Amino acid sequence: MFRTSTLRSVLPRIKLSSGGLYRSYHSQDHLGSNNIINKNSVESRVFTKALEFIPEKGFTKECIYKAVRELQYSDSLLSIFSNSTVGISLEFQLVLFWLKYQRQRLLTYVESNPSFFEISGEENRVTHLIQKRLEFNEPVIGKLSGAISQLIIPYHVDKSLEELHNLSDDVAFYSNDQSNDFSWYSKRFGLSTIYASSEVYMLQDNSPKFRSTHSFVEEKVSNMYQLGEAYNSFEEWTLFNAMSTVNLIKSQWHRG
Repeated sequence: MFRTSTLRSVLPRIKLSSGGLYRSYHSQDHLGSNNIINKNSVESRVFTKALEFIPEKGFTKECIYKAVRELQYSDSLLSIFSNSTVGISLEFQLVLFWLKYQRQRLLTYVESNPSFFEISGEENRVTHLIQKRLEFNEPVIGKLSGAISQLIIPYHVDKSLEELHNLSDDVAFYSNDQSNDFSWYSKRFGLSTIYASSEVYMLQDNSPKFRSTHSFVEEKVSNMYQLGEAYNSFEEWTLFNAMSTVNLIKSQWHRG
């Protein structure tokens, strides 16, 4: 848990309750506690185990089959997963769990690293967190295009965007975003666009330790904050970011 003294001095708007963190604006709708995933459920145990096989097998249902066998569960469990969410394949369920799992890791990182609170300025904290989240992709970078291909299937886009914006909300919240009302939404559209474009950039980055991707993130975050200050019209700023996100998804789809 966050140290109360650190929170008060560095992130004054993040508050503690008996259930963990809660947010002072709409963000609490999707993160009312520290549990983004239920680690004790059978489903979470299987999918967490399945993540271990992604570097070898990619974001495929074979990862789930292998996890069920290694955990010594009955094969009948697979039919329960298949029928639990109508219209969502096992592969896409694995992708969505991967995304939630990495959001959980980001929260754990923030909570367990007091040095994070020593980073000055919201913009610097945003940059750091996006870079950290991208680092979580490194073990599966060779298979990540398979996840993206699942995310941009037309009938998956709604859930994909929901998870993307949840990540953006997390990043803004942990960075002590002070915006409210209309600016709250525009900030998150911007962060969603930056993360999605950075992930695409990362797939093509051959620099040591993805240094070019880190520089790309720094530039995009800086541009967002500068551009955000220049926009006086909420409608214009939101439309700009919404269109950027939609066009980015389309470009990923054409990349295949």
